[in-house]
Amino acid sequence: MKSIKIKMNLVNLLHILFWAISFNLFNSFFSRGVESGYVLDGLELTWGNVFLFNNVILFVLFLPFIWLIRNVKIWIKRTVTALFVLLLAYCAVEIFHPNEDNLVIALLLGYFLDNFLYVLVFHITIIAAVYLNFNLLVNRYLSIGKWGIYFFYSILLACVAGVINFALFDYGIDLIFPSFFYISWFRIWELILIIAAYMAITTIVFLLGQYGMMLIEKQEKTQHELSALKEQINPHFLFNNLNTIYSMAVKGDDRTKDVVLQLSDFLRYVLYDTSSDLISLEKEVEIIKTYFALQKERINPSTTKLSLNIVGNFGETLVAPLLLLPLAENCFKHGVGIHDGSIAIEISFKDGQLRFFSQNNIAPRENPLEKKGGIGLKNLSKRLEILYPDQHLLTTKEEGGLYFVELIVKL
Repeated sequence: MKSIKIKMNLVNLLHILFWAISFNLFNSFFSRGVESGYVLDGLELTWGNVFLFNNVILFVLFLPFIWLIRNVKIWIKRTVTALFVLLLAYCAVEIFHPNEDNLVIALLLGYFLDNFLYVLVFHITIIAAVYLNFNLLVNRYLSIGKWGIYFFYSILLACVAGVINFALFDYGIDLIFPSFFYISWFRIWELILIIAAYMAITTIVFLLGQYGMMLIEKQEKTQHELSALKEQINPHFLFNNLNTIYSMAVKGDDRTKDVVLQLSDFLRYVLYDTSSDLISLEKEVEIIKTYFALQKERINPSTTKLSLNIVGNFGETLVAPLLLLPLAENCFKHGVGIHDGSIAIEISFKDGQLRFFSQNNIAPRENPLEKKGGIGLKNLSKRLEILYPDQHLLTTKEEGGLYFVELIVKL
């Protein structure tokens, strides 16, 4: 929820920034009040003066838009709004009761009436066309792939807005501001092109923004999925290893204390070290050794033969945590039963390729309820699809009473 509010605030700020840049552009190059050489009411102005006056006025006009920004305290919004009202009231007093000694106010008011107001009126039809395009044409046609209909109506909208802009300055503006002698700087076809350019630029930026937000939301969703999968995996390992200690404690095995320490190291890895997105491959392999030794304590070596073979120089290679543990755990979960069997695990790393291979007997159970579960491999498959798309191969095979698993990951 917090990230959504931040995104909305950012979108609102980008809208304000875009129109501020547009106002500055037109004030600099298509200024009605500032003539060549930047002369206003007999005062020579630099471009910096024009830029400063323009942005001061923009800042004041944008003050009420603070209500669009989320997470701003209500007293701040009310204070800013009160300041805006006071500034307007002050300007109104200066207009009706001018103070000849107040040069700054006279200059700002003159600049506003002669120049800024012209640009503001000029932008009315552009702003209307842009937001009609956003809220009507893009949502209704472009978003569902009706490109032809969208282009037809967008061109029509640009033409209508261009004609209205031209008519506003040639026929209507004198009725509103009869003493300012505003005229249109552009011909109709030029206005249509300008408005069409605004619509095209803002549509492209809008679509890029939507695509970016979609990628962010997808990444956040992926992170939530990975967290949920880890939460499922951690208790899964914990329950299986507690069963090991329980069986040893019931038998009064003197090695129980040592096994508890091993389990402590194991759980420290599962609960804390795996909080990172990546860990060293060497550490992941070390915990396989710990897990293998932990399970070895509870297994009768005369009935189940164990083999662990690790080959390769892991160096500084990084890997997503808990990729190999579910596979090793699966071997012991299904390979140890009431009859003789064997479990063999091979881990190798060469030329950036990690390979895990396991082979175990499919052992019959003394308690049929032990067959329940099986979320380990399912979760691993989901995590691999998210973390290593098109860079992994996970295969399982059952043949002759044996179960084979092979995982290959390109790191």
